[in-house]
Amino acid sequence: MGMMKRVGNGVTKTALVTGATGQDGRYLLALLHDSGYVVHAQSRRAPPAGIAGEARWHVGDPADTAFLTAMILESRPDEVYNLAAISRPTLSWAAPRETAEINAFLPHQLCDLLVKHRPEARLFQASSSDIFGDGFVREQDENTPCEPTSPYGVAKLYAHRIIGTYRARFGLHACCGILFNHESPYRPLTFVSQKIAFGAARISAGVRESRELDERGQPIIANGKLVLGDLGVRRDFGFAGDYAEAMHAILQHSVAGDYVVGTGEEHSIQEFCDLAFRAVGLDWTEHVITDPKLLRKTDSHYTRANPAKLRGETGWQPRVAFDKLVEMMVYAQLEALDRQAKLA
Repeated sequence: MGMMKRVGNGVTKTALVTGATGQDGRYLLALLHDSGYVVHAQSRRAPPAGIAGEARWHVGDPADTAFLTAMILESRPDEVYNLAAISRPTLSWAAPRETAEINAFLPHQLCDLLVKHRPEARLFQASSSDIFGDGFVREQDENTPCEPTSPYGVAKLYAHRIIGTYRARFGLHACCGILFNHESPYRPLTFVSQKIAFGAARISAGVRESRELDERGQPIIANGKLVLGDLGVRRDFGFAGDYAEAMHAILQHSVAGDYVVGTGEEHSIQEFCDLAFRAVGLDWTEHVITDPKLLRKTDSHYTRANPAKLRGETGWQPRVAFDKLVEMMVYAQLEALDRQAKLA
């Protein structure tokens, strides 16, 4: 119930993580749990069994003011990690009101509640490289101009700005991590990284047509081919577990601020395909096709982080290289196939 537990000569901190069942939440909960925190976690639905034991769960809508207030009062957190979000830019066009409520107004309300009830707490807001839009800057850092091109990006920019406003006006120790693309075996299949890992694993196992569908409502694998959009898009891809470590490091720093979180490298979707299919002994060019219907008109085509500030002030470094990240995701899909075969 938010009481501090003594561990040795120290005092254990209490953390609250919203949106805790996503990939970032899974890695962050494990990190906090292993670090001895008392952990409270929020999700809209009951958490998966694999992570349920690592936290005291609060199940409900984070946009509900009464629920959010009760959660703050009950947990009395020393650190709050707001990961709750409508997480895909493409979905934000179909749900603009929900996107605004979760991605913009929820962080605003969190700031307000902390000022009123827990002003000494530290807040981490999961910001996004989508706030930058599709500019032509070689690298994006904390001072890059913001020109978001989707309701998702606009809502994330509102949250990003309001965090800075509360930091300046009320002295709230509130920080934004401007997160570039980060992937893991926990990524949903709606993301291109997981589609590629899924496609490589399934095609290597002889799957000709998948039951799983893409945003067109068509099979992700059709006639033995993985169907994707623009292979020339370049992204700064990192590992979600590394980014969870960055979130924690940011809140431990004595001075609150905003930090770009990325690897400083960029790789194309084509490179992702090449490595994924190579991991299963296949040539991607024989198994991947594109469909113009999967091209995104307003999606950013290039991202590359400049994380110099984060590295300089916290010492954070990514641990997992791009090729190892791709292999990790493919091998996880192969393991999932083995489990399914054993259950059949």
